[in-house]
Amino acid sequence: MRRDFNLSRNVSLQTLETTAASIANAGDTASGFLKAVLSTITSPLPLNLVITYRDFDVGLYLCSWDRRFSGEKRVERAHLKEIAQNILDHPRRFVVFSEMHRVREFRLVLCADVLDCIAERATRTLECILEAERIKGGLDYLLCEPLVISRVGLPRAHLSNGVVYRSG
Repeated sequence: MRRDFNLSRNVSLQTLETTAASIANAGDTASGFLKAVLSTITSPLPLNLVITYRDFDVGLYLCSWDRRFSGEKRVERAHLKEIAQNILDHPRRFVVFSEMHRVREFRLVLCADVLDCIAERATRTLECILEAERIKGGLDYLLCEPLVISRVGLPRAHLSNGVVYRSG
């Protein structure tokens, strides 16, 4: 593990954030890396694990202005093949979350980091994903109810390995 991801000196760590895409793209590597990072956390504070879902992760492309129709906003759906792949990635992500929870307890937070015009759709999609996982019993390991939030219009951080950490 890279030394700069040793979080043992941070005594007020409250949030660890990564992207849904980085978990899906890295597969087992993501699980190992994130478990290693979690194992270094010594902060006694409750930890929120925020998984950021972008437009593509919830099957939507960015909205755009349609100048042909009086400047109205429109949302384009991702191609069916891409949507199908994302659907397949959701269960894999939840396996990674479960493995991570064995290393350190956290509150799972799914965050729709999308433009305002699709925030409601993206949030509903994440709620449906959580509900499907709940029905399967895939969230039984969590001690508190997962949250779904949206972060509209905020700048997106781009750090190596897709991990951002914040102190309170």
